[in-house]
Amino acid sequence: MAGLPMVPAKHARIPSLLTLVIAAIPQAAAAAGKAAPTVSRTVAESLVQILLGLVLVLLVIAAAAWLLRRFGHLQAGAGGALRIVGGLSLGPRERAVLIQVGERQLLLGVAPGRVQMLHVLDQELPGATPVAMPGGGFAARLAAALKHGKPS
Repeated sequence: MAGLPMVPAKHARIPSLLTLVIAAIPQAAAAAGKAAPTVSRTVAESLVQILLGLVLVLLVIAAAAWLLRRFGHLQAGAGGALRIVGGLSLGPRERAVLIQVGERQLLLGVAPGRVQMLHVLDQELPGATPVAMPGGGFAARLAAALKHGKPS
């Protein structure tokens, strides 16, 4: 026993006191009217809370998508006073666009990160008619394409 360190007598009682305190915790919780929570119960409660939070987030996303679809077609700004008359591609990322604003036509240069007015026409160009979306726009064209693809 020469190699074992000697434990002082006052520290020899600490493990036995610690065992008594640990054993008294469940009894104190039961005396307070609460059952000691089990690990499986707390894990189950956490999972339910996480799932409820996930469902709430998904409902908020679905509501936002519905609102955007319902009210996304509202146009802010000139209320239809602006029209695109025509456009011309000048390069892979540059365009010249002619727009109608009231009685005037504006020639705009459009590049990534920049729009610049090139010229203001006081009178309309002869033969320049506003670009109309054929078939009423993308939604109508898609519906026509889907209808056309189905055998009648």
